[in-house]
Amino acid sequence: MGEFKLSRNSKRNLKGVSNSLKILVERVLAKSPHDFGIPQYGGLRTAQEQNNLFWKRPSVTTLDGFNKKSYHQSGKAVDIFVYDEHGACWECKEKYKEISEIFKNEFDLMKEEGLFSENEFLYWGGDWTRFKDLPHFEIKENNE
Repeated sequence: MGEFKLSRNSKRNLKGVSNSLKILVERVLAKSPHDFGIPQYGGLRTAQEQNNLFWKRPSVTTLDGFNKKSYHQSGKAVDIFVYDEHGACWECKEKYKEISEIFKNEFDLMKEEGLFSENEFLYWGGDWTRFKDLPHFEIKENNE
């Protein structure tokens, strides 16, 4: 384990994200064998920021921020980027998979500790079937 810590920029990019999700990110990073950060717009997004991503990077999102909202707009989602020897790596599939397992285990621990409710669940974009979004993690309630 690297016992990595979030940079000042990553902490800034988490502003507005739910406190329990911030804690989860920090705990995962401290246990991760791979360093990672939070990119700009990787945390809370306004409707306009989401809409800008929708128009500028349609391969990344199908959510326009107004008619179709992102969990980022609620402060219940984060994107990470894994570092490798060349800098930020968006294609490091195995590293994202390893980190996702730590997210899942740590989420379960935090749920036992009462930091997440019994109705909340963690979803990793790498587990999605239609579209894989390896950097994406979101918290949903079971009725959503």
